[in-house]
Amino acid sequence: MTALNYLTQNPLLHMGMIVPIKRGTAQILYAGEDGVCLLETKSGAHMLSVSSLETGRALLSQLPSKGIFSFHQPFMLDDFKEKVRFSTLLENYQAVYLSEEPLPISCDIEIKPLGINHFDVIMGTYDVDVGADYLKNRLESKELFGGFVGAELVGFIGVHAEGSIGMLKVFDQHLKKGYGTALTSYAINHQLAQDIIPFEQVGVNNKASLAIAQKLGFSISTDKVYWLFHSDF
Repeated sequence: MTALNYLTQNPLLHMGMIVPIKRGTAQILYAGEDGVCLLETKSGAHMLSVSSLETGRALLSQLPSKGIFSFHQPFMLDDFKEKVRFSTLLENYQAVYLSEEPLPISCDIEIKPLGINHFDVIMGTYDVDVGADYLKNRLESKELFGGFVGAELVGFIGVHAEGSIGMLKVFDQHLKKGYGTALTSYAINHQLAQDIIPFEQVGVNNKASLAIAQKLGFSISTDKVYWLFHSDF
């Protein structure tokens, strides 16, 4: 497949596009030696990677100005910012778990799917404004998991609609107890059980999450992935 031929030249950077193709949730809009553009159908995100500004501009001109967008080259940033209506810009490293071995959950924590009754606490504590509708979707899809010590919720993690692990949050009073590592390990195992390569996108300044990713054996891209979206999309 032409799309995978291009993307696998840098699989760490492009895992967020490779996984949707492999799981059948990608509508290929363009695939050539100079780039790939696709629509990830579960999230509604348009994803773009190109080898030149000329190709990037030609493909961007065919995309809508509203929605969720992911791209992989910094030379496209100004063009995306000019075209797209957005409230959030994320600059991330891509981290990919390449082993097929599940990880142990080493600390005393019970992890289980959260329900819509946990919406308020998640909406009030998650650091990125992804919008109320999106969080409700993740809860209703049983793809948001809470860590409990006894009856107390100490943190949470989820799987985004396009397949990446994310939304990791450990409440301040429970930091440095190993809960972030346990939650991430659980999410890795959850993806492995579905035959999905576990990957996550970690903010370039998120030292805590980068440390967890390195500890758990993720391979981390040197290049960056960019996301643009509006929380009311």
